[in-house]
Amino acid sequence: MSVATLQADGSESARDGAVDPITLEVLRHRLWMINDEQGRLAVQISGSPVVYESKDFNSSLLTPEGDSIFIGVYTTRIAMSLHVATKYIIAHHAENPGFGEGDAFITNDPWIGAGHQNDYLVLAPLFWDGELVGWTGIAMHDVDVGGPVAGGFTAGARDVYNEPPLVPPLRIVEGGQVRRDVEAMVLRNSRTPELNALNLRARLAAVARTRERIDDIIRHYGKDVFIETQQRILDLVRRAFARRLSELPNGTWIEEGFLDHDSNNDELYRIRLAMTKRDDRLIFDFTGTDGQVEGPVNCAWVGMESGVISAVLPTLCYDMPWSPGALTEVLDIRAPDGLINKARYPAAVSMATVGAIYATQQVASSAIGRMLAAAGEGRYRNEAQANWTSSWQGTIVSGSGRDGAGFTGVLLDQAGGAGALAERDGPDSSGIPGSPSQAIANVESYERQYPLLYVYRKQCPDTGGPGRMRGGVGSESLIVPHRAPEPVTYVVTAHGVSQPEARGLYGGYPGSVHVRLLLRRTNLRALFARGVVPSSLDEIAAETTEALAAIDRGALDADDALVAVASGGGGFGDPLERTPDRVVRDHGAGLCSAAAARDIYGVIIDGENLDGPATVERRHALREKRLDEARPADGAAGNRRTFDGKGTDVSGVIGGCLKRIAHDGEVVHVCSACGTAYGPVADDPKRHAVMRELSITSFSPWNRYGLVEGIKALEFYCPGCGLLIGTQVRKKEDPLLWDMSLAG
Repeated sequence: MSVATLQADGSESARDGAVDPITLEVLRHRLWMINDEQGRLAVQISGSPVVYESKDFNSSLLTPEGDSIFIGVYTTRIAMSLHVATKYIIAHHAENPGFGEGDAFITNDPWIGAGHQNDYLVLAPLFWDGELVGWTGIAMHDVDVGGPVAGGFTAGARDVYNEPPLVPPLRIVEGGQVRRDVEAMVLRNSRTPELNALNLRARLAAVARTRERIDDIIRHYGKDVFIETQQRILDLVRRAFARRLSELPNGTWIEEGFLDHDSNNDELYRIRLAMTKRDDRLIFDFTGTDGQVEGPVNCAWVGMESGVISAVLPTLCYDMPWSPGALTEVLDIRAPDGLINKARYPAAVSMATVGAIYATQQVASSAIGRMLAAAGEGRYRNEAQANWTSSWQGTIVSGSGRDGAGFTGVLLDQAGGAGALAERDGPDSSGIPGSPSQAIANVESYERQYPLLYVYRKQCPDTGGPGRMRGGVGSESLIVPHRAPEPVTYVVTAHGVSQPEARGLYGGYPGSVHVRLLLRRTNLRALFARGVVPSSLDEIAAETTEALAAIDRGALDADDALVAVASGGGGFGDPLERTPDRVVRDHGAGLCSAAAARDIYGVIIDGENLDGPATVERRHALREKRLDEARPADGAAGNRRTFDGKGTDVSGVIGGCLKRIAHDGEVVHVCSACGTAYGPVADDPKRHAVMRELSITSFSPWNRYGLVEGIKALEFYCPGCGLLIGTQVRKKEDPLLWDMSLAG
């Protein structure tokens, strides 16, 4: 048994505060399940499909100091807010108004911890015999929290004063009693007060259940065991994470992504990250990112941290407890104030979770993926994954329902694709990254609550990034007003509409752009009258078809329709290396068009079957075309050399296309296929490659709706054999991005 001793009242306490390994393991899993239980309980009580179907919420258990021990497997981007807000309450409210047994606080202030105003947090201290022993909290997205635009995503806002009201931490429960005055203030401004009231009770019930469960633990094991267990969990995760980092290659990886609208100006705003790994430390430096804008896509400091941690947990902590409080000593996040992803008050931030926070997560995920791939043939090679879909493809609808009452709804029903891995295709229609339990709602739920009809919702071909392993495809849906007494107002929000943002790895292409099409005065009523339900855009006629901007708003009349196409994930490796049978299978499943099979993969399909000889000829011609059209990527790079097997392999294959070879006292990158040298490992191998510039339409027909004239696609090849080793999507005027440097 443990060193804990049984007390006269039946409880246990540990001698000298020691917790033996078995007790630690039991309590670690029990606390994990308690945190999960509070999330599941909140889902059962909530009446909002945003919560009970789409799982746009998260929960956390925290130490007395406010360090997060566990977060749930739901929306990770909003879970980080709980520890930031808890630390704020400890620092600013411990004396006045104070907090005690049975209390709980509520806030939606992004400069205190919330991701954006729609994410109300409830945080509750946990006491035992008058001593603070921990905290618990839950964050949920409420459909509407007031402000000038229904749904809270305030298109057109230029600062926070044009957005939903901020609520600083207020004590909403005092000594176990809900304060009606604070509850009324929180609900008063909302267009959906009944729904929000139910969500509030779901949060309060969840933290109350957690109090009961923690009390049970302390009664059984003792207060000292419980408190020490918290620190031991954090210490175990901290050490495990540091060990993992020490097993990965040292180097620097640079990523740049873009937010392509601020809701006022259709501009491209740069998110720049230099990620450096040194031994057991990981540094994320966002210097060079564009400054905050007069639009609601900014995020406060908590958003930058949330974006980074949301990338780190699923990619580097997949087999560890998700304990963000354990990572603070291992991760170093750097950035000056006033950036688009570290905005100063009073910046507009109501779209932060789908704007700067998401974009921060994307560049961090991409850098981590390339670091893992650089581990060569080791255990981490198969963990490297390209970017998932480029953002949330969101639609907020409002107006009058069939009964004449007002409604507001957030349609969380677009499922983008996941990024490819070194040996596996990305899962299709997988959703957004970093939130494994998030889901899309059933169309029947939305059709029941709102005056809408889903004509179809399906997987969409040619949206996933091509590669040796392809990115998962996204989804496509078409909705129309249905028995609506007046036009249905909409706000759409996404990023990666002007440019592909789901980056591929080591020759894999990015996923497609997001697409939203507004069809005016369609023939759908006539089709329905004939008993025809169309299943594709090609079957529908419309007087006009308009491609909407990344953030846009308007209204749907009775004969209008809205089409939403979600981008897929990025690919991994050269598409010409993909097994032809896989391409044929994807074509047969409706995931890859015959044109993409021919022009990108070099696979000729005759009917539904592979034409083997024609495929061999086509692939040879495409490789020759690459080399014929390519030019040196960097004219200052050294002369081409071929190693022909000489030297010692020190890495195994990196990303399916590179090796590190030690030869004559230097370590260099070489082509894994033909041995051509790319230069020293401290150089980006693309400097010594050849390249060509293509249109973004060359790897997805959906990209014709993007900023074709303002964006360029770059491909980098081995100068010896034409193997594709990297792709980039850049603004037309941008220089080449040298984005990789490994330590020798």
